[in-house]
Amino acid sequence: MGFLILTVVVVLLLVKLSHWQWTRGEQKAQHLAQFEANQAPESLSGTVQKGQYLAIDGQFRPEFAVWLDNQTHQGRVGYRLFLPFVPSQQSSQWWLVELGWIAAPALRRLPAVPALASRYQLSGFIDTPSKRVVLKKETASHKWPARVQRIDLQALKAQLTTLNTQWLIRTKTLVDLSAPSQDALAQAGITPVWQPVVMPPEKHYGYALQWALMALAVSIGAGIWWYKTKQREAV
Repeated sequence: MGFLILTVVVVLLLVKLSHWQWTRGEQKAQHLAQFEANQAPESLSGTVQKGQYLAIDGQFRPEFAVWLDNQTHQGRVGYRLFLPFVPSQQSSQWWLVELGWIAAPALRRLPAVPALASRYQLSGFIDTPSKRVVLKKETASHKWPARVQRIDLQALKAQLTTLNTQWLIRTKTLVDLSAPSQDALAQAGITPVWQPVVMPPEKHYGYALQWALMALAVSIGAGIWWYKTKQREAV
């Protein structure tokens, strides 16, 4: 009887895990569908919200570069580059913009900051900084460029007083208005890597199937054991 109760508990747990993964997959699929539908860029006016797609022009401040450490892409170690951006229509407020990934040089040196000194048209999505666990609390630094373990807008505002501390922008495209036919990110050696979801729905569905198959296997194994036990008792 104890074995039967344990089997039922394990099967129920596996079924619950399968259902949870399937639900997460459906949530991610819905989020991606909304993301794909939101492809008409808006101007920076009034209030903004997470996921909003913007198209704005202005200038970067490369001298205040922020390098997010420990970022990998296709098996290579590097950094994600964030730069303050000053929109033409709201020059009194700066926005922190994630441009993309750059490979790390040897000996843990920081890469050279791309010379993005022209006027650009930026399209990207409004987002909040990702929550990352850091092993050691960072202390404020007045050195630029800055190397950080996580993006903390409040901490950056202590040095960049005009910085928006609620939102940042994840770049989708960047056009140099002095040379609009060129891909400004590619010209600067920057690889866009941000995705609206970290794990795609297909992975969640795959995990859900794995948990469901494990529940089925345990049920079948328990059934075979029970059947053989009853046969031995009947002999």
